[in-house]
Amino acid sequence: MVNERDEAQRSARQVSAARAFDLPRPARRRERRRVKWAATLVVLVFAVIGVAGYEFAANAGHPQRAAAPRPGAKVASAPVTASSVPSSPALAGAGPASTAPASTASASTAPASSAAASSAAATSAPPAAPPRVLAVAGVTAFGPQGTADGQNPQNAARALSGDAATPWLSDWYASPDFFDLPAGTGLLVDMGRTVTVASVRVSLNGHGASLKLRAGARPAPAWLPAVAAVSDAGGVVRLTPKAPVHVRYLLLWFTHLPPDGAGTYQASVYQITVKGQP
Repeated sequence: MVNERDEAQRSARQVSAARAFDLPRPARRRERRRVKWAATLVVLVFAVIGVAGYEFAANAGHPQRAAAPRPGAKVASAPVTASSVPSSPALAGAGPASTAPASTASASTAPASSAAASSAAATSAPPAAPPRVLAVAGVTAFGPQGTADGQNPQNAARALSGDAATPWLSDWYASPDFFDLPAGTGLLVDMGRTVTVASVRVSLNGHGASLKLRAGARPAPAWLPAVAAVSDAGGVVRLTPKAPVHVRYLLLWFTHLPPDGAGTYQASVYQITVKGQP
């Protein structure tokens, strides 16, 4: 009986020990199964990446063709712009041809728009009034120092008489250039107010005079810059500035005197006409 009890206890202990040693075996199997599934997933991922890379490399240099529209389907057309035109060599020659009608149309509309703009400007801007003869307030003899050393100031008004027999005369000289004594001589025309002067016409006796038209706001040499000039002139002389001037004073300044027929040289003025706008 003792032997049977020992045999039974030993068998129970062996069974318990066998079970204790057999318990980890299922866990190892599960771990091995997990490793196998992970390896399989890694292989599948690399396979998918490889296939995708091959498809991308194969289709990289080939443009995709647009799907043909189904019969009866409506296709929406988009406006063609410069940025939407492909720059491939196959379409390089078609670009200018396709855009030529648009450029031609814009070029054809440009003259029409410019003509319309110019006609509108011409319609809105009033025509400029033609210059007219302006009244002169007075005339004074003028010298290098101003009105203080003008020549024959008592006869300066004769420059407006219109009579060639009664002109204003400067002093006479043996040389046409005054023997280099004065810088010149002339007549100062006072318009009485600021006006717009377009031209001045001077009637002279003799031929061979050189004179300048000077204009300004004050009756002083420094305020009277030259705006026109003539040389070797005689008879009716016209002095025209490049653009109308807005001034009150006009100076007819002789720098070269004409011969007077008596062997000397002298300026002779009998008419001054100013044209412009008051």
